[in-house]
Amino acid sequence: MKHFILLPLILLTSIISWADCVLKNELHGQKHYICQAPGTTKSVHLLDLSGSFAETAYYHGYFLRNEIEHGVLKGVQVRTERAFSELSQSDREQIMLIKKCVIDNYRQSVSDEFKLGLKKLHSGLKDAGSVVDWKTFEESNYMVEFSIFTDSMQRQMSENSRKGKLKVFASCAPYLVGNALAKPFKKLAQSLRSIKMGCTGISASASSSRDGALIHGRNFDTGLLGFYEPAQVVVINRQQNGITSVGLGSAGLHYAGGISGFNNYGLAVSLHELQTEGTKISYTNGSSDIAPYLLHSVIMKARTLDEAIKIIQTRKGFGAWTFFISDSKTDESASIEMSGDTVAVARRVRNRFLGQSNHFIAPETNKEGYEYSLNKTLETRARLKHVSRTLQEDWGSIDSQWVINRLSGHFDELVGPRSFGRTTTKVYTAATHVMVPARQEWWMSIGETYPTNRSHFVGFRLLTNSSQPVEIIGTTKALEDLSKPHWYDSMNFYVKAYLSNEEDHKTLSGIDRTLGLLENAIHKAQEDHIYEFPYHFMWARIKIYRATKALMQGQREMAYFDLTEAQEKLNEISDKIGLQLHPYENFQLNLWKFRAETLKPQTKQNKSLQGQSQINAQYLMKGLIQQYPQQSELYDLEWSLGENAQLYIVLDAEIRFGTVE
Repeated sequence: MKHFILLPLILLTSIISWADCVLKNELHGQKHYICQAPGTTKSVHLLDLSGSFAETAYYHGYFLRNEIEHGVLKGVQVRTERAFSELSQSDREQIMLIKKCVIDNYRQSVSDEFKLGLKKLHSGLKDAGSVVDWKTFEESNYMVEFSIFTDSMQRQMSENSRKGKLKVFASCAPYLVGNALAKPFKKLAQSLRSIKMGCTGISASASSSRDGALIHGRNFDTGLLGFYEPAQVVVINRQQNGITSVGLGSAGLHYAGGISGFNNYGLAVSLHELQTEGTKISYTNGSSDIAPYLLHSVIMKARTLDEAIKIIQTRKGFGAWTFFISDSKTDESASIEMSGDTVAVARRVRNRFLGQSNHFIAPETNKEGYEYSLNKTLETRARLKHVSRTLQEDWGSIDSQWVINRLSGHFDELVGPRSFGRTTTKVYTAATHVMVPARQEWWMSIGETYPTNRSHFVGFRLLTNSSQPVEIIGTTKALEDLSKPHWYDSMNFYVKAYLSNEEDHKTLSGIDRTLGLLENAIHKAQEDHIYEFPYHFMWARIKIYRATKALMQGQREMAYFDLTEAQEKLNEISDKIGLQLHPYENFQLNLWKFRAETLKPQTKQNKSLQGQSQINAQYLMKGLIQQYPQQSELYDLEWSLGENAQLYIVLDAEIRFGTVE
């Protein structure tokens, strides 16, 4: 029999009144508080500001200079610089010209309020002593849209280079794009995916909840883990128009409502990123905005769901997004999809519930949308199916704790319990937010451990006419199975392995650190007699990648040792759990067996093994292509099983954890 427990139980406000927020800085009536999570050493920054987005941005920069310099915008810079550094000099120079052109067009297209807000934020930074230059700072705020453009370009250039070039020709000089850039765009797009926003969302109507209050929750999944969660920020804007908004973000993201937020008119919002071939580069001066700021402006301007939808339909945008919005006044929720200048209300319900993930549903946007891998196709639909199924099953018993539990879950709808993969909790979940707008309350993970939604959740209530901006209403943690304590602990090592791989996957010493952390994860899970596919499979893949590095350095003996160990691990996975895996996972096992065998000396025995793995992989691939004929990644993988396989492995075997997620 399984035993479950919730530890610690929610602490009541009366018990922890000493833990309310403490004023740290004040300037011109604008205030910066530190809110320490009860029972922990972790705190959250809270900005209580009066005025518009641009009027208050200066104080964000001034109060939080250090946090901004080391936070999410730095993470964008680090990821962007790394992505461009991996290109050849000639490719980099040409794509940098395209980047400049695209961002120049973005700049001409967005509102004066947004541009002024960025300038004010940077001015506050500078006055506080920051050395962050304006160009770097400004470009970082546009890079999430540019990453979607890059993904779109690489797809279009690989499938129809003329179509891809025409998109840029419309706004940039024709000489900027040539056929030779198809592969560099693909490499750049793969690297820039680390700054993207995945995410699972839940909107449970008052009718479905235990205590009659609408609940809006979301996981924020991003490759900026490690930069985002150390300095989380709550941005409160009290405006003269009578709307008070609360945005939940990180230092430097003054448009925090573009992650998650709500206002005093009962609207709650979250933003979810997708992929589309329908990206736009430019609009008439000032008539559009980047998606995170657009959603933030919704909670600063809209009082109803209809007003929110109208703002999005009017402003449109550049990339591929879903604006997930709930209105507690009418017990409604809606999923508004954007593909460039195409905006569609994909789903809208009253007195019901909605789940949200990262693929288009509306016909208008779906025809331009895509997922960059079959794995992404499977996992976004599995997450949506899981939250939709459980919302239906638990109708009438849903509350904030239920949403925390569901968003912190480790159940793969296709194969059952699993640490990471097609689960609501991702290895790169940076934050979890649960909002109850009718009560002006929210719960947020504070990220003192990994995965972040295994950390404490702190509950807040917005106050008016009080000396304090908020009160802390309690702390809680997600439900865990007491029979699997070591399994939960193993996830911490796996997330740290992911971060280690992001930091250094180029040197043998960096690769070895990652392998060591994966081995810790494997051993910890095995203490609960659990054989975790992601841990073992990623270990084998990184071993093969390590072998390619050793081969390129002339260290053949070391390489062959790594390849042998990887082969043994892949065979072990097949023997132990092969029958439990999804066909795509079994294909991946055979693909990587084939790659390992291809890199070894071509003895008679190894050629025989290689042939069998190749046949198995090709057989499984045939079935996958029949089932998913529109998934272009499958045709690339099919090609990699051919004669040029060894060259493909050596050149393109770089390991990113996201590919197993």
